[in-house]
Amino acid sequence: MKRFAAILLTGILCVAAAIPAFAEVKTNAAFWAVSSMEYAYENGIVTETELQKATSPMSRKEFCGVVMGFLESVTGIERKATIATPFSDCDDPVVIAAYEAGVIGGVEPGVFAPDRTLTREQMAIMIARTLKVCNLDLTEDAKKNPFTDTKTLYESSNRYIDQLYGAEIVNGYDDGTYGPFRKMTVQEAVISFVRAHRYITTGLAYDPNAVEPEITDPGVSAEMPETETVKVGGKPVSLRWTVDELKAFWGEPDRIDESVYGLDRYIYINEYRDYFFVTFQNGKIVEIFVPGTDYAYLGMNGKGTMADIKNLSFVSMAEHSGVVRNDGSEARLPMDYEGHLCGLLLQTEEFVSEKDPMSTLQHSTREDMEMQLLDLIQVCRLERGGELLVWDKMLWDVARAHSEDMIAENYFDYNRPDGTTPFGRIMERGKAFFTASEIIARQRGDVVNVYQEWMRTPARVSALTDSTMQEVGIGIASKTKVLHVTVDLCGQAPTKK
Repeated sequence: MKRFAAILLTGILCVAAAIPAFAEVKTNAAFWAVSSMEYAYENGIVTETELQKATSPMSRKEFCGVVMGFLESVTGIERKATIATPFSDCDDPVVIAAYEAGVIGGVEPGVFAPDRTLTREQMAIMIARTLKVCNLDLTEDAKKNPFTDTKTLYESSNRYIDQLYGAEIVNGYDDGTYGPFRKMTVQEAVISFVRAHRYITTGLAYDPNAVEPEITDPGVSAEMPETETVKVGGKPVSLRWTVDELKAFWGEPDRIDESVYGLDRYIYINEYRDYFFVTFQNGKIVEIFVPGTDYAYLGMNGKGTMADIKNLSFVSMAEHSGVVRNDGSEARLPMDYEGHLCGLLLQTEEFVSEKDPMSTLQHSTREDMEMQLLDLIQVCRLERGGELLVWDKMLWDVARAHSEDMIAENYFDYNRPDGTTPFGRIMERGKAFFTASEIIARQRGDVVNVYQEWMRTPARVSALTDSTMQEVGIGIASKTKVLHVTVDLCGQAPTKK
């Protein structure tokens, strides 16, 4: 039996009647959050401003505005601050009103940090306190949360999470975590408030008649085809997403690079543990690439072999990859020299047939592609327990010059036509080293094709992951859509202990 006390439903009806129709405004929310943003706007929980910032990070100050909109919607009472600000860094009247209501506090005595992005732990605490202000007792509905990453939180935080979890107002991720320190977007925070609002008014956090999926946590919905969705570190990324939909799950990219196709490429480094990039064409994702093994696709993970590839269409010997052709998309799963899967390239069917690398690369495009190759090496090294490399300007100059020389002199070799070796070229540049090595590649296409060439050769993988190397420079040159790539690595003498 749910226990509700002093909820002024007449106030809800009066306020809702005064809210303009949602059709008059638009939101930039992701497809899975549109219905919740609509509900929140219709019920006075968010303003038109929040509708246009749905995919942006939710600041602590902005969250207070949602809190007060929620309280007014539920109780019919507009709360205003009657005390002086207790914070040295914020005198916003809405924040002070939320503080006076007992909903928010500071991050430390006298400090509110209004522009700091809200975390999921903070959200749970504030929503639970907001419901308490509405005289809603959730203790009877509390259920011990099963999340694997909440054990180190304060007991009070877990108590609030238990209550909201039991009421189905918050939930966790597919990997069993809650992500208490994960930063929230506006739409994610609003969805939890919408669930709380529905819980108050109907006793159910979810609308059983809702047409659109309402998900606070990343997960594959009915509108995200399984054949077009990859999970990286337990979170999805899907073909045909817009930039806003991508950012809703992953936030801002670490870089936006140019690609060999003349298209924007969004790079998510994630400390090289959950690295991936996506390529956009006409505002939609047409390509996803995940190097390494930390991904899941069509029920399989990246730690298998060709025998584990489901719905395998054929094996490309030229690319040393398994190919899965779907209705509307194509997946290529590169294998290393031992036949183990070492990545996933997922592209729309249209992009596969139409993509066309540029014949001549601008200087900025070459630099971006060199950084992408560095990323792929870093992922490879970490997966094998190695240390990250440090970019070196001298080695970059040596590598770039050799790639350009191979094209100019029409050869493909480690030694120049005059006999100069990689070690000689490095020394000529004035770079000191204790040990050094070089890897060259010649490949038509993109950095993914270069990666495939590297991984199918044990000597190249060994050189790229050599634990005695600490510095690297990568140089790309191209002619008639063929990339010439040189990687120069150096190691310095071990320090004496």
